[in-house]
Amino acid sequence: MYKGIFKSVLLIVLVLTSVVLTYRVWSYEPEFSEIDTTLEGTTNIGQGERVTFEQVMSTYQMVKVSGDEVKGTTEPETLIEVREHLDGSNVTSMNIYNSINNLSVRGEETQEEEFLIIDYFSDVPSKSLFQMLGLNHDETIAEFSFDRIVVDMKEENVVFNLLDESRSRVAVVETDISADFLQGLVDDHEENFEDYTAIITNQNTSNNMTAIYGPSSPGSLNVERFMISQINVDVMNRVMFMDQPVESPSSGETSIYESENSIATFNPETFEYNYTNLNEATTASDNEHKTIQDIYYFLNSHNGLAQNNLLFEYNPEENSATYRFTLHGRVIFSNSLSSSTTVKYGNNSVYEYSIPLIRTAAKVSDGGEVELYDIENVRYQIALDDNLDLQKVSKIVLGYDMTYANDDTDFEFIDYTPQWYVKYDGTWMKFNEGDLS
Repeated sequence: MYKGIFKSVLLIVLVLTSVVLTYRVWSYEPEFSEIDTTLEGTTNIGQGERVTFEQVMSTYQMVKVSGDEVKGTTEPETLIEVREHLDGSNVTSMNIYNSINNLSVRGEETQEEEFLIIDYFSDVPSKSLFQMLGLNHDETIAEFSFDRIVVDMKEENVVFNLLDESRSRVAVVETDISADFLQGLVDDHEENFEDYTAIITNQNTSNNMTAIYGPSSPGSLNVERFMISQINVDVMNRVMFMDQPVESPSSGETSIYESENSIATFNPETFEYNYTNLNEATTASDNEHKTIQDIYYFLNSHNGLAQNNLLFEYNPEENSATYRFTLHGRVIFSNSLSSSTTVKYGNNSVYEYSIPLIRTAAKVSDGGEVELYDIENVRYQIALDDNLDLQKVSKIVLGYDMTYANDDTDFEFIDYTPQWYVKYDGTWMKFNEGDLS
């Protein structure tokens, strides 16, 4: 009798234990503790993201001139937020002049000038600007290419003075944007502005509206190191080729892929991938804004852009646009690694496409520091060099030199070294102890 009762009690205990254990298993929530790591997440420096037209067409610097005080910034947050708040405003008139003498700002005569300088790396069509800012305008308005805007904010409404890269023509664009409203947007980001200096190199840069502007004294800046990985070439080929390409014998380090209508090459040393559409050919464009849009749509549909890409150069004669990576709002150059994306557009589709198959996963550390010349000293060193002509300098910017890191490790690392770059006789060159290379 007691034996049967004992078995019944034991069975009940086992059933209850099973119920409790089952509940605890299904209701269990793991606890995680923070792990200390030296890797720092960062915006991916590589293709593979969908980005907006406004992002890749953005300016690279904003300079605020108020009398003798000059402040500037390359901070992306400031440049983007000021732009976004202008959406829905209107262009009330636009007049194009074939002489720079028509460039003026209110307050010149009383020495109470107050204006913004908005700089782009390359000429940009005015209709692309209106799209970026969200400005309503007459579609029949004439097109005008520019690389600088002198924004006059002295009186009631804002006036955009668009200057072409040769500084020979100007388009005066009147808007209904409140000058006080725009001034308030700029003032909200005052903490991101630093001392800037105006540099004169030739007759085209001889006044404060046409001068070259850059950070006055960058001082010591950190070299930043990142871990990198390669984008798979086969994946890229599947994206680009309509039919399966055949890999031809390599030419040195370069791999070659061919199909009936296309050919591509890949260099594993520089990570550069080049694709050519044999059914297309380059052609000059009579609608620059549409060409830039077509190139943007192509890149976005092929995941060929990143959040930190910026239009670096547009060539209407070749229907080509080049985009470069940026870091902290500063453009990245490299002599050893592919660092830009270029698209040449044909009659109906892309003719040629060059892209770096590289992406960075994380920032590893800061390397050493580099001491940079003051911008006035950069100008002085170029003027002293007997082999250089200062009058051929049209832009001076602070950027990054991307190189392989020297460490012998199992991982691939690249360094970003702060560096002055100069646009000399139409070509971008690295400034190094007085020389340009």
